[in-house]
Amino acid sequence: MRKGIYIYPIISGIFVLSLLYFGNYSNSQESKAAIDSATLSTTVLEYISFTLTAGDTVAFGDLTPGTPIKAPAASTVASVTTNAANGYTLGLHDGVAAANSSMIHTDAATYITDTTNSGTIAVPAAWGAATGVGITMWDADTNYETKWCADVCSTYDDTDNLYAAIPETATTAHTVTGVVSETDTSSWAFEIDVLNTQKTGAYSGDVTFTATAVLS
Repeated sequence: MRKGIYIYPIISGIFVLSLLYFGNYSNSQESKAAIDSATLSTTVLEYISFTLTAGDTVAFGDLTPGTPIKAPAASTVASVTTNAANGYTLGLHDGVAAANSSMIHTDAATYITDTTNSGTIAVPAAWGAATGVGITMWDADTNYETKWCADVCSTYDDTDNLYAAIPETATTAHTVTGVVSETDTSSWAFEIDVLNTQKTGAYSGDVTFTATAVLS
């Protein structure tokens, strides 16, 4: 486009000044925007993941009556990841009734008993001169319950660890409240001994851990 000034002679030396604009001409108006929006929504569902990241096999080895064995050295480590606002509970059981542990002889009839130290999940007790099978929690990332230790326990075989008989049905043994960041762990160990009248041979059995998210 070109812009210029032109002077036209009219009469008697009088000039008329005309301003001219050379360019494209359009009578269109500026476009207007139309606006709308998309509303996003979702509901994040509860998530929980649980695994025994260590010690899912506990080999006591050869057991001499009257000489207790504590195991495993690396502990049975329960690892939980959850987004539940109120944390989680960890329960355990052996599915065996009466005073028997889950450990049964290959004869499918003879059991090793639960620990005779009177310890329960609610009130664990010192091992003392007990026989049978017992469990203890000696460490936890969150909410270490001092009921499991008579002093300051720091290893799977600490002399101050307190033990409980493993119940038949799922019983809460560890509680974590509030939001858990990343993976939360607790470390468990077992102790075993038998009377010198216990039938010789191989015994085995399972202890089941169950992690449950707490939603309210």
